[in-house]
Amino acid sequence: MQAMNGSGGLGIRRLCRLLGCVAALVALSAMAVPSIAAAKKPVKVKETYLALGDSLAFGYSQQLFNENEKIGESPTAFEHGYANDYFNLVNKKGKIQLVNYGCPGETSASLIGNGPLLKEIQASNPAVTGEAPCAYHYTDSLPLHTEYGAGESQLESAVKTVATEAANGTPVKAITLDIGANDQLHLIAKIEAEVKARQTKKVEGIATVQAEQEIAHKVEAIALKEIEAYVIEQVIPQAYGESGGVEPKFAEDIGKDAGVYSAEHAAELAGMLIPDEETYAAEHGKELGEEGLKLGAEDAAKYVAEHGAELTKEGNEVAKAAIEADAPALFAQIVTNSGAVIETLKESGFKGKFIFVGTYNSYGNDYGSGELLPGSNELLAALSAGEKSTFRKGVLKACFVDEQTLFNTQTEPSETEHMELWTNMANFTKFEGKANGPDIHATPLGYEKMAEYIHSNCRF
Repeated sequence: MQAMNGSGGLGIRRLCRLLGCVAALVALSAMAVPSIAAAKKPVKVKETYLALGDSLAFGYSQQLFNENEKIGESPTAFEHGYANDYFNLVNKKGKIQLVNYGCPGETSASLIGNGPLLKEIQASNPAVTGEAPCAYHYTDSLPLHTEYGAGESQLESAVKTVATEAANGTPVKAITLDIGANDQLHLIAKIEAEVKARQTKKVEGIATVQAEQEIAHKVEAIALKEIEAYVIEQVIPQAYGESGGVEPKFAEDIGKDAGVYSAEHAAELAGMLIPDEETYAAEHGKELGEEGLKLGAEDAAKYVAEHGAELTKEGNEVAKAAIEADAPALFAQIVTNSGAVIETLKESGFKGKFIFVGTYNSYGNDYGSGELLPGSNELLAALSAGEKSTFRKGVLKACFVDEQTLFNTQTEPSETEHMELWTNMANFTKFEGKANGPDIHATPLGYEKMAEYIHSNCRF
C-alpha cells in the first residue's frame, strides 16, 4: 500500500484543482477499499507437489549439518534442496503446496520400508526388497521436513498423502523421486571394507613373517652365545696350561683352542643349538611374544610406508573389479524397487506427473586428480539407461531426468569446475573443528542447477 499512497498523493493535488478535495478523497477511498481487500485475500492452494527421495530431496550437506547440530538439525536449515528449488520454479502463482518426505541416507529398500505394504507388493513382485525406513528419523531421532505416520516409510506415507490430498481438493499433481545413490554407497563401502581387510591381512602376513624371522634370529643369536660360552668353558684349562694365564697370550690361546674344539665337536655343538633355542623360548615366551607384536606393528608400518602406492593401486584394481562384478545386480534391484514405488503410487490413485531424478556421479572427478573410482561414469550411465528405458514404458510412464548429463559429461577441466562449484567434494572447510567435507552432496548452486534441469525436462 505504500506505493499506492505515494502515487495517490499526487493524484489528490491534481483532482483538488479540478473537482475539489472532498470529491477527490471520496473517489480515492472508493478505489482503495477494493484494492486493500484484494491484497489481503489469500491465494487458495489447489495442487500438491510431493517430493520423495534421499538427502538430495531433503537438501542435506555436511556443512549445514555441522552448523545446525546445536539447534537440533531443524529442517528449516535444509530448505535449499532441489525439491524446494523446483517447487519455487513451478509455484509462481502460489497455488501449489509442497510435501517433502526426503530422508537423508534412504535407500530404494528403506523408502519402501518393511511393513505390511512391502508384503502386498511382494505378493505380485517377489523381487522387490524392503528394509527398516528412514534411519535418519527413526534411529537418529532427527526431524524431517514433513513427518511420516508413526513408524511408516516414505512410500506408505505417500500412498496416504495421495488419497488425503485428493479428498481435500488439493490433489497431488507431481511427484519427484531420487533414490539409489545410497544403495551404491553401501555397496562401495562393503567392497572398500573387504579390500581394506584383504590388504591389511596381506600386510600383516608379510610383517608377521618378518617379525618372526627377527625373533628367531634373536633367539638363535642368544643360543649361539650360550654355546660359545660352553666351548670357552671347555678350553680354558688347556689355554691356561699353554699360556700360564698370562695376557694377552691367554686370550689368544682361548680363541685358538675354541676354534679347534668347535671344529672337532661340530655335530655335538649343532645338536645343542635347537634345544638351547627351545629352552630360551620357553623361559622367555611372554617377553618374546610382546616383542614380536611390537616388531610386527613396526614392520607393517614400514611396509605400508615403502609400498603405499603399490598397495593403493592394487586395492583400487581389486575394488574396481568387484564393483563392476556386483553393479549389474545392484542396478537391477534399484530399478525393480523404484519401479515398484512408481507403480504402487499410481495404483493408489495418483494421476499426475511422476518425475524420476537420476543422480549425478558423486564418485567421479576428484578435484582435478582423476576419477575417484575409474570407470564410475560408465557404470552410472548404465544405471541411468536402465532406469530411463524402464520408467518410460508401460504403466510406469515416468519422466526421467538424467542429472549425470548435466554434472558429469564434460571433460577436464570443465567437469572439475562443475564438481567444485556444484558439489561439496572440494569443500575442505571446518566448522568448530568438524570437517565440512569433502562431501558428495550438492552446494546451494548445485541444487539450483538440479532443479532447473528438472524444470526444463519435466514440467507439470
